[in-house]
Amino acid sequence: MSVGKRLRDLRKKLGLTQKEFARRIKGNIDYTYIGKIERGEQNPSLNMLKRIGESFSVPVGYFFEEESTAAILELFPEDIKNLLKDKKRQRLIRKSQELDDKDLSLLMNIADVLVQTKREPSVEVSEERGAYDANRINSLISRIREVLASPKVTLSLEEPWVREVLQIALSALERKNEGN
Repeated sequence: MSVGKRLRDLRKKLGLTQKEFARRIKGNIDYTYIGKIERGEQNPSLNMLKRIGESFSVPVGYFFEEESTAAILELFPEDIKNLLKDKKRQRLIRKSQELDDKDLSLLMNIADVLVQTKREPSVEVSEERGAYDANRINSLISRIREVLASPKVTLSLEEPWVREVLQIALSALERKNEGN
């Protein structure tokens, strides 16, 4: 398979147009140049192939490999293929290679917290009767703060707002437990 055909295959696997592909290559590349390479009208320099490879995390050898070796790229999981499309994530991976184990562990903990925060829904309080409005939620928050600020208060389940707060807490915990 020619270099041009490999380049076209790579671009199509990434789901990019020639313009998008050219924009992601380091330096100022005209998209028509990509088209010429793909059609076999022009051969890229080794330096150009190196720039393309670095831009898409593909070894230069990819453009010269046997069919069976190129097919290995197809075996990559979708998330790895998606990394090839995302410059920011590629930069993050490259930067992570410069970290020592302690810093890498810290970065992983930060990522875990960020991912967990994204998964948990914002305050979504609802019951079969319908959703709570902001005024009701603020009223309950105020009551809870008053109680927590006063060490001498005794609470009773006979008070409707206490039962309501416990029901909200139970619903939130059950939703969180179902997600795990």
